[in-house]
Amino acid sequence: MPASSEDAPRPNLQVAARVEELLREQLEEMGINPRRLQPEEIAANMTCRIAPDNSMTYMWKNEPILYVTPEKREQDGETSVLWRMFTKDDMPSSPDHS
Repeated sequence: MPASSEDAPRPNLQVAARVEELLREQLEEMGINPRRLQPEEIAANMTCRIAPDNSMTYMWKNEPILYVTPEKREQDGETSVLWRMFTKDDMPSSPDHS
């Protein structure tokens, strides 16, 4: 049974910083200088789909460029979350967007 969005892990500031870094790198690899983009250009062209498990697919002009998924781990009765990040070159063939 899929986790409800209330039970789904939420990214922290370190995860957000790494996502931002990877998004910049992906844009640069596409020949786009992120520092020259106007906020309205980013708003018009960057979208993020969030699945019920809080996995995220970031898209630039409808092209997936980054997939971020939480992976719950249990060790010694403690639950932790590892956030796995896949750029467009190593993205799973069909990430779950539901």
